[in-house]
Amino acid sequence: MKRFEYQWQDFKWTDCEAPTQSDLLALANEFPIPLQTLEKCLDPEVLPRSEITEEVLCIVLRHHDAQAKPTAKTLQELTTKLVLFVGPNFILSIHRAALACITSHRQNAANERFSTSAFVKNMFFQAIMSFDKPLEELENKTQIIQERVVSLKRRNILREGYLIKRKISSFRKVFKFTSDMINRLPTEIEIAPRDLAQVREPLDKHIFYADDVQEEISGLLNLHLSLMSQKTNEASYRTNEVMRVLTVFSIFFLPLNFIAGVYGMNFENMPELSAPQGYYLTLLAMALVVVLITVWMYKKGWLKKEEL
Repeated sequence: MKRFEYQWQDFKWTDCEAPTQSDLLALANEFPIPLQTLEKCLDPEVLPRSEITEEVLCIVLRHHDAQAKPTAKTLQELTTKLVLFVGPNFILSIHRAALACITSHRQNAANERFSTSAFVKNMFFQAIMSFDKPLEELENKTQIIQERVVSLKRRNILREGYLIKRKISSFRKVFKFTSDMINRLPTEIEIAPRDLAQVREPLDKHIFYADDVQEEISGLLNLHLSLMSQKTNEASYRTNEVMRVLTVFSIFFLPLNFIAGVYGMNFENMPELSAPQGYYLTLLAMALVVVLITVWMYKKGWLKKEEL
């Protein structure tokens, strides 16, 4: 475990990075925090929340994980926890991975002047702002997918769109629970309304953009599926049109083939074969059959091409 301590005027800040089970036991003996509470707050699936235990305020924040893989889509893969235990004269912060905001405070601790509420406000602000760049990237990817949907470039749209939808859904969950926690914060810790507004403003902005991306990517995926369905229907229509034309031609040739087949039989007793005008009469009968079939099909509307 990496540990850092610094004493300010009002409180002592202790930061612990990647603690083990034995480290948690030692912290439980050092601070008035039950071991069960320490272990519970380090649960990888815990969402942003706050609770008071033995006059110590426990705040669980979710910070975007800068080391997350591009294919990450779940809350646990995209974010990491930052847990704050706020006591009368101390603040204990625990996290499993290195965070830029914590590292910055460690390096500048000697030059900073924080009250307890200001430090907590700053941690809230840094955790919320860690999602600023990932949200912007998701917006840009959504715009790219929109262009591809319109230009009917189908490759990987569903896969990429689904990944964006899962990511933004995880972000919205973090923002929702963080917003609920901020609403309860004034009843749990003394914090100035101005500091609270500085935290609320970027969070509201992120909630707005996250909702916008969620709505837009859902609409694009539905539009993509509709366009692909339309292209499939058009292909089916063209196939059916070809079959219709072939069927129409077969209707003409069936009776003609029948007539040709009858008079192509090599029987000796066929009076029509010896008729002087038999050949011409047969051709006339064939032409008459074609005309009758054409009139009949026209009245049925089978010769008209249906529009899409």
